Amino acid sequence: MTRPVLQQITRGLLALSLSAVMATNGLAAATAADTSRPVQHAVVLVSGTAATTPFTTPTQACTSGYSAGNTWGYLRDYLVQRGYQVYTAPASLGGVTVTETKDPYSGPFSGCPAQLPAPLTINAIGSVDQSGANLARFIRYLSTQYGVTSVDVVGHSLGGLIGRAGIREVKLGDVPVSVTSYTTLGSPWDGTVVANLDPRQPLTGCDGSKVCEGFIESLLTVPGIQMLIASLGVRNEPVWNQGQIGVLDGVPVTLIAGTYFTRKGGDPRRWPNDAVIERRSALARATPDAVVPHRTCVTFPLTHSIFVSKALGIADSKALTWNPQVGAALERALDGAATALTGPNRVGCPAPPKS
Repeated sequence: MTRPVLQQITRGLLALSLSAVMATNGLAAATAADTSRPVQHAVVLVSGTAATTPFTTPTQACTSGYSAGNTWGYLRDYLVQRGYQVYTAPASLGGVTVTETKDPYSGPFSGCPAQLPAPLTINAIGSVDQSGANLARFIRYLSTQYGVTSVDVVGHSLGGLIGRAGIREVKLGDVPVSVTSYTTLGSPWDGTVVANLDPRQPLTGCDGSKVCEGFIESLLTVPGIQMLIASLGVRNEPVWNQGQIGVLDGVPVTLIAGTYFTRKGGDPRRWPNDAVIERRSALARATPDAVVPHRTCVTFPLTHSIFVSKALGIADSKALTWNPQVGAALERALDGAATALTGPNRVGCPAPPKS
């Protein structure tokens, strides 16, 4: 892997929701093929750090470029085509109203539905708690404007933590919407490859892998990366997780991890990972049952996003956000939510660490 490619990957890490290619699969602006599912129930897709995601509805999306931005373009269309009532929560740098963009790190997308004001837009470079408050206001908006009474929340990358904070605010704010399931894709429940770097010896976690060492060396040259490391480190401290006790009571949780990168005999705290999030973190191994009372875990040999896949020269479908198997796993989580809590807990999940 050459240094230019590594630099491409690390620049994209500042987005964590990543991706940067024109839509070429003809999925843009898809509309529902099956309207049998009730419109009162919705799936809400939540993006992660530094993402720019336009607001879309089950019947209205962007008509040029990505239908819903580069994080959710594929999975949004995958679910809509199968009849799910899907809304993408708007997100932008600074939490301002989303505008059309040609930026390869967040778009391109244009011809989108009318975008929502700042109070309903997630600040993709703000605090998780504040972003959660904006997400809760967005869910209330879906209730008043579209008659939504229940939602499944799906978050990618840091959007998983934002989703959890939003669920908390929905409950505390007496929003008249129930949360029926919660799914995260490559989310940093217990830290990230970036946040877990030892600043004194950042290469030690690579276990001698030259590709990993080149990746980390390139990563540390990216402007603003220290700020990202600091912010992610704070957000993944146990104290924040402990503050979420009770939020997910009665909500079945599905955790999806990417394991494309591995190192035989390497430190299990780091390997395997999706280039951004380690499997143990994406599957919330160290997060106690008090925070996640009922969980199901799924792993796929995939990268964090199509940005990483493109940089590696592999197919878009090798990314968590662009993979049909992930789409099928989402379907199972959504369709099985009503009975999930009566089934076994921790299916497919790693054993918690010994205390």
